[in-house]
Amino acid sequence: MKTILVLAWDAEDLSAFEATAALARRFGSHVVGLGPPSYRAVSVAWTDVGMGAPFDTPLADDEEERKRMAGLQAAFQKAMDGAGIAAGDGSGAGPSAAWTELQNAVPMAIGSLGRVADMMVLPQPGPLPKMPESLFEGALFDSGRPVLLVPPGRQAAVGQKVVIAWNGSTETARALSMAMPLIKGAAAVEVISIEGAMVQGPSGAELATALRRHGLPVSARHCESGGKSTGQAMVDESLKFGADLIVKGAYTQSRLRQMIFGGLTRHLILSSPIPVMFAH
Repeated sequence: MKTILVLAWDAEDLSAFEATAALARRFGSHVVGLGPPSYRAVSVAWTDVGMGAPFDTPLADDEEERKRMAGLQAAFQKAMDGAGIAAGDGSGAGPSAAWTELQNAVPMAIGSLGRVADMMVLPQPGPLPKMPESLFEGALFDSGRPVLLVPPGRQAAVGQKVVIAWNGSTETARALSMAMPLIKGAAAVEVISIEGAMVQGPSGAELATALRRHGLPVSARHCESGGKSTGQAMVDESLKFGADLIVKGAYTQSRLRQMIFGGLTRHLILSSPIPVMFAH
């Protein structure tokens, strides 16, 4: 985790900056703070793909956008300074930080930048004033890298108690592999699987056995949903464990199916109160 790219959407939610600063101190990372595209640029990008503007409020004017960007840059600098992370280009020893701005709002732009990062950190998406879901999807599908979503109000520490949201899938196996630098430093790891959310593949108990061969403190539970959605059941069981991070493979079912019918991935994207690290 030597290069981390982080984006925050507005100055009301800076949890992504704070979580990234804590990770950078832990791994000695270079952090690239990424200023988001303007509301207007995102609107144009959505229109270009035939979806229309995802906003039901007036778009900000240029002066408001300049103030928004300046506020985010100042907040990024404050978070890095507070963690003792100096400005730099990553060529020296120890953690460093630099700021840039995302000029192109087409969904793949953020993913393209993320291809040279070890991880991308984004705020939890949703309707305005949250970050548009299109930016998360661009990061996830076009970077080939893991994406950590940080919900608002979360404390900076991530990765001391880790839940692996296991469903037996290739996607979650890939996410687990990418998350190993975080998992290896965890105090406790629990593999949680939910009845009705598994695909054909190894059980959670089998995964836990394999991970214990790495010397990791891993337990496993297979849980009934209790009449709740599989997503809510996973959140509730993760909270019961005291998790500060969930690792999940994204979209074992198709993205369109999850958008229409819901699913574990989509629930965690939009509603998890715990940071989630996704890979696809």
